[in-house]
Amino acid sequence: MPQVERDGFSLYYETHGAGHPLLLIRGIGSNLEHWYEQVPIFSRQYQVIVFDNRGIGRSSDPGGPRSVKDMAEDAATVLRAAGAKRAHAMGLSMGGMIAQELALGWPELVGGLVLTATHCGGPNKILPTRETMALFDKLMSGKTLEEQMEGRKCLFAPETLAQRPGVLARYAEVSAACLAPAEVMARQWEAIQGFDAYDRLPGITAPTLSLGGEEDRLIPPANAELLAARIPGAQLKLIPSAGHQLLIEQPDAANDAVLGFLEGLD
Repeated sequence: MPQVERDGFSLYYETHGAGHPLLLIRGIGSNLEHWYEQVPIFSRQYQVIVFDNRGIGRSSDPGGPRSVKDMAEDAATVLRAAGAKRAHAMGLSMGGMIAQELALGWPELVGGLVLTATHCGGPNKILPTRETMALFDKLMSGKTLEEQMEGRKCLFAPETLAQRPGVLARYAEVSAACLAPAEVMARQWEAIQGFDAYDRLPGITAPTLSLGGEEDRLIPPANAELLAARIPGAQLKLIPSAGHQLLIEQPDAANDAVLGFLEGLD
């Protein structure tokens, strides 16, 4: 079980498959096990590198405040530990913000860039509705399982909520197996609030795919359109019948979009 030490704490990571390295970066509160619809597929063609963000899963917590850039440096540390001199990077939600900072701060490490269900931060990001934020608050700070399950409604498209209980059950099972500590979630949320890449986006040189769900309530798809407009040469792809968790709601369509983009670079 590989771990790399960084400034007094450790980052847990795994590698799967062989080929050009592909780093996957998760969002707030989630861990590497949430890539269950991607790792088996992507590892057929790539050396997939997954890791737990600091304080999550099997990575230790250094405590104190953190920034998205700090977590991008964690990602760079994991890449080097895995022996990857240059990798494609894919981030979901907060992971997409980390991937933006990685591409801006360590451009030599990033080949292709996939930004999924994420935003540029700061005052230019497109906000969700108040109703959606009320659900997200329940997800973040709900004191009962019922409240947290109610909050998870903001992560999925209406069709998934109404007709696909198996998708929800699998996500809940993986989440429950490795719950994120409340204090870590709070520090991750503070890091997101301090993130703003809008003015720096034109400086991203890696070929980029901006990927979103057409029915994402938490990070509306207009954010994916904004990223694609601001990053030179970026491609845009919106997945139908998909919310914030498009990678597990519509894995075939999302995986095909990612692989098609990366194969075009390779």
